[in-house]
Amino acid sequence: MTTSQLLNASYSLFTYAVRRSSGIPFDPPLPPAISVELSSVCNLACPECMTGAALTERKSDFIDFDLAAKIAAELSGATLSAWLYFQGEPMLHPRFFDILALFRRMNPVISTNGHFLDHDSCARLAASGLKKIIISYDGVTPASYSAYRTGGDQAKVTEGIRLLAETIKGTKSSLTMELQFLKGRHNEAEAAEAAQFAKSVSATFRIKSIQVLENDRIAEWMPAHKGKSRYTKRNGKYEAVRKVKRGCFRMWRGAVITTDGDVVPCCYDKNGKHIMGNINDKSFSEIWNGPEYRKFRSNVIRSRSSEEICSDCPQGSRLFFSK
Repeated sequence: MTTSQLLNASYSLFTYAVRRSSGIPFDPPLPPAISVELSSVCNLACPECMTGAALTERKSDFIDFDLAAKIAAELSGATLSAWLYFQGEPMLHPRFFDILALFRRMNPVISTNGHFLDHDSCARLAASGLKKIIISYDGVTPASYSAYRTGGDQAKVTEGIRLLAETIKGTKSSLTMELQFLKGRHNEAEAAEAAQFAKSVSATFRIKSIQVLENDRIAEWMPAHKGKSRYTKRNGKYEAVRKVKRGCFRMWRGAVITTDGDVVPCCYDKNGKHIMGNINDKSFSEIWNGPEYRKFRSNVIRSRSSEEICSDCPQGSRLFFSK
């Protein structure tokens, strides 16, 4: 991490705080974080995932290498963290490791379902400069794991995690592992055992509150421990817990770039309904400071209910837990 990256991140926070508190129309600097979708394709069919449930209206594809290179070249001096995933499985990309190298100076992070952790990929991951790998680990038994990870192989993922842990230790790699447990009614009894497994492979462990695509299925998935749910029941109906009524730091700190180069405001816009511009046509800077983005930020600062994707967004609520 460089001084310019740290200063950029600090100025981003400053401009957001001033804009939210005073209304002075500060434009943010380039974002300290960026999400780049390497793949909108996945090998699993998770029922509450837009991709897994085949509900994504965007074309399923891989990002072009030259487009990824353009993004990395423009943002490398300012962006502190590159999150190289969005809707699909990033390790399916045929040039995954080549693209990973492009973002090496930007503390890259990936999130994977863990089905591609063989000897070769573990060795390459450990040597790649990747800062963190988040691996979905939603159960310690095949039954609970496959209840959500449709088409997945719990034993294969477990073995891959062990292999990566051994490789990291053996090569003294700085790569860190995080096991992420998507907690629902089907697997909540296994959270403690999953945490113990994470500890045994020197990985951090985080529980994530499950998101459900349709309200009429919330009761089916919601864990019994309601304190770890992103939903609440009012007047006999479930609805998302919302705490922040206006403003969102995500509009200052980051953006998502899809496989086809569309820039959307955040990870909640899974179908790309709020396109701010396309990297194939303009530079990221032009899009980031363009009229569409300025209008969107102003609307969110005024009231999150003014934008459809923001009205039910859980931003500001606690979604992650250590136990």
